Amino acid sequence: MLVKAIMVPSNQLHCISVNDTLDAALSLIENNRLLSLPVVDGKDFVGVLSKQYVYEYYFREYEGTKEDFLKKKVKEFIKTQIMTIDKNVTIEEAAAIFITSKIRFIPITDKHNELLGIVTHQAIFKEYQKLFGDKGNALTIYTYDFKGTLAQIAKNIAKAGGNIKNVVSRDTDVMGLQEVYIRVETDNFKKVVRMLREKGFDVRSAE
Repeated sequence: MLVKAIMVPSNQLHCISVNDTLDAALSLIENNRLLSLPVVDGKDFVGVLSKQYVYEYYFREYEGTKEDFLKKKVKEFIKTQIMTIDKNVTIEEAAAIFITSKIRFIPITDKHNELLGIVTHQAIFKEYQKLFGDKGNALTIYTYDFKGTLAQIAKNIAKAGGNIKNVVSRDTDVMGLQEVYIRVETDNFKKVVRMLREKGFDVRSAE
């Protein structure tokens, strides 16, 4: 799946302009219970304003009055070295960026640097949650002979009257052992599990 399917489009975002005052920007952040906001110049993405950075600067470095500080422009406090991605990046690639960074959202821009939207941790988490689905009728199979195994598993599940709803497989990094998580739609889950075990599949957990 591509991030364009789960992004929050720019017309639904709270954005601030480089020429907005800190007073206006912080009010928008506080009123919407946010921690940071994308900053634009017209439609172009410029960077991100972090509530934490603004507050830290005010309390640690600023020596003027609060009133004067709030009159300052957003462009003086934005972080401009922000990674952006194309709308056709996969959610797996976006998830990897979140794992290796401390960013709260990833801006999505076009080739002209126009802000198209953002993708959030929550949106990606929801998609992964859909893959695993509900706990009911779920089983985990471990196998070393992975080539052709999924086809055999699907065949036997069908024979037992089941229908595969979700499949997630991963390499355990242990001597080529593969873990296959499957959620099955069936009226007789015990029959499906029994069939797989009778056919020699190592079904470790079944809910």
